[in-house]
Amino acid sequence: MHPVTRICCILLLAQCNSPGHAQIAFLQPERIFAGDIAELVIELDSKIPSLYPLDLAALEADFEVLNVKSRIARVLEAKEMFHRMQWIIEILPRRSGNLSIPSIKVGSVSTPVLSLEVTRQPPALLASQDVFFEIEAQPQNPYVGQPAILIMRLLHNIPISDGHILESGADDMEVYRNRRDSRYVVSRNGKEFDVLERSIALVAQSPGVISLSRANYRGTIKPESASTSADSAVPGRRIYRLSEALQLQIRNPPAAFSGSTWLPARQLEISQRWDAIADDLKAGDSLGFTLTVEALGLPAEALPSNLVSGYSDRFKIYADQEVRSNRYQGNNLLGRLEQRFAVVVSQPGEITLPATILKWWDVTADVERVARLESTTFSVANSPANQFGIADLPRTGSNLSVETVPGTPSMRSNRLWIALLSLVLTASISILLVTSIRRRISRKINSELAIRRNLRALRKFCMANDPVNTRRELLKWGRQRWPADNINGLNQLETRAGFPEFGRELSRLDRALYGQRDSGWQGKRLWQLVVTVPRGRQAGSGLEQTSLPDLYPQQGLPTR
Repeated sequence: MHPVTRICCILLLAQCNSPGHAQIAFLQPERIFAGDIAELVIELDSKIPSLYPLDLAALEADFEVLNVKSRIARVLEAKEMFHRMQWIIEILPRRSGNLSIPSIKVGSVSTPVLSLEVTRQPPALLASQDVFFEIEAQPQNPYVGQPAILIMRLLHNIPISDGHILESGADDMEVYRNRRDSRYVVSRNGKEFDVLERSIALVAQSPGVISLSRANYRGTIKPESASTSADSAVPGRRIYRLSEALQLQIRNPPAAFSGSTWLPARQLEISQRWDAIADDLKAGDSLGFTLTVEALGLPAEALPSNLVSGYSDRFKIYADQEVRSNRYQGNNLLGRLEQRFAVVVSQPGEITLPATILKWWDVTADVERVARLESTTFSVANSPANQFGIADLPRTGSNLSVETVPGTPSMRSNRLWIALLSLVLTASISILLVTSIRRRISRKINSELAIRRNLRALRKFCMANDPVNTRRELLKWGRQRWPADNINGLNQLETRAGFPEFGRELSRLDRALYGQRDSGWQGKRLWQLVVTVPRGRQAGSGLEQTSLPDLYPQQGLPTR
């Protein structure tokens, strides 16, 4: 027998012959209301620790499995050391009634059949403890590239805590988050509700019907007895609220649009800001200005750059790298692009910079519009170095001393050399500027291509349920996202992403990597969470951006 096989057999025999610590399975609580979460807890004691993969397919008929947590603890009992394996399975009933929890096989043992009583919430209790979730999309039929603003509202008339909202979304849609949630109070059917409102922008790049995943909220309702007594250990109701299902009908750009870049927006403006310009502009001088494009209802990534260009025998225009930013104005996304340009004047006379014209589509009126900056004209004076004619330079030797006076040919030739030197220096500076810009653009393009290749590979391996390659690409993703940090483990990604569900998916991946080979790991949910992490997120800021704020009612809230 092969040595490795012999060792495995010995371990299995030791497992089977280990002291008969009783396996335990129980529900907490055993009675819940419809829409609440119950926990199925399974414990198994053994001398050899092993977190067996659980086959939970039998639960699917009556329950939705929301989450599975597992852990191992070392226990000393009667001078005997053993390990206690524990699984906590969060389940959501699909219907009311007395529901049976079937037997689940754990290693070589099976759990007993359990019963969970699920009842509808009485109207009197519902009037005082009502929590529900609303969602809407504005608009539901956006154009390709036009953000659909998804507005999610959590309404509650009782204090809730430990809350988390999982936002709606879809694969292959870009997500732009509003960093600030809104809070206010509304009246519905004669009852006042505290409202937490969150909005995100979803952008599709191809037409068709897109079904969005349903947003959900998980939190805890503390029982009234706990809020009025000193017993804060009274467990609360774990609740789960699901939004309605939404679909977006993505439209192609209209045939009437004649622009070169498709720009669907509510408003779009172009502005120009010049640096200080000298009154006596001369050949060899340079001018600087900043071009700004702002679009309401369009992300900055969609705005075109390098809108100003022009080369002639009198001037050249050089563009610096653009700066893009997004923010929210109300519930609308506001994209902004800023780009600096340098105009180097080489000859005297009048120079005219061309007009800047940008066509865009007004999604409110459904018509094409034009944003325009008129052309600009400057008068350039002759440089003092060029006000004199060209003359031959005098020939001088070591024994020849030439006295120069203003206006002599020798003086004029010296001035000519000075003028030529000035032109050479100007040309050299221009070449260095262009080279620097090209290098920065090249680095940016290479970085973006690497990020895209990594995301394509990460999506491929997640969808193929391949944990080994998923981990490799996930670490690459983390190093690109946080280049200043030394990312070498999944735990570092969990710390920087900062929201619990992402951490739970990383734990599942970790168990799949170091557990049994056939782990049944599914990577789709991990991919969905990866694309929700904003590119600008910094370490330590994740909880602020993704965790639900304290939802206890406050005094003085505005009423809508």
